[in-house]
Amino acid sequence: MASHQASCHCGQLRLEATGEPFAVSICNCLACQRRTGSAFGMQAGFKAEQIQVSGRHGDFSRISDEADRKEHVFHFCPDCGSQVFYTEPTEPDLIVVSVGSFADPSFPPPTESGYDSLRHPWLMLPDTIERHAPELWASVHPLYQSGRYAEAADRGRELADSHPAYGNLFYNVACCESLAGRPVDALAHLEQAIALFGGFREMAQGDSDFDPIRAEPAFAELVGRPPA
Repeated sequence: MASHQASCHCGQLRLEATGEPFAVSICNCLACQRRTGSAFGMQAGFKAEQIQVSGRHGDFSRISDEADRKEHVFHFCPDCGSQVFYTEPTEPDLIVVSVGSFADPSFPPPTESGYDSLRHPWLMLPDTIERHAPELWASVHPLYQSGRYAEAADRGRELADSHPAYGNLFYNVACCESLAGRPVDALAHLEQAIALFGGFREMAQGDSDFDPIRAEPAFAELVGRPPA
């Protein structure tokens, strides 16, 4: 089985990953830009059983800006300061490694771009990379949380019309429209979301926000039936 070797800048903190990552992504959030000193962070997700770490490391903990407010613990070399990997206390089976630490141009490429609206405008991405911008929904989320679904749908639709490349906006709008009793609009925007990212089809199958329209034949035709 293939393995990948990662290390800090001075080589004191080393890591061996057995097998391939289950996910590779880039993140354009401002925290990752500061963390890496680059225009974006690039990371690979592994199961804990795939990783062997050797050497000393210091830790820095930070709460995510995302809605889940998860804690991320970044592990770095205390000698040269390189941040090599991070973990999440609530996900003990997850280890996320900075791709640059592998120093391997043949490493698997990313498949998605997070916080994409903050991506530097000169940075062009291949069409194969899915683009997500949860940060754009931050101004609408309080309306959704307070049950003001019609207002959230209207505000979200303005965002989606202004940023038509982001399927998560259309998906969230569809959720709000479903809860607001607008089945036709909800189905139309869910269809747009799925056209941009096929993974939304499976998400919608189990999303309770779509319970008000789940009995609609058009919904079943669009997302299929969840597995028994």
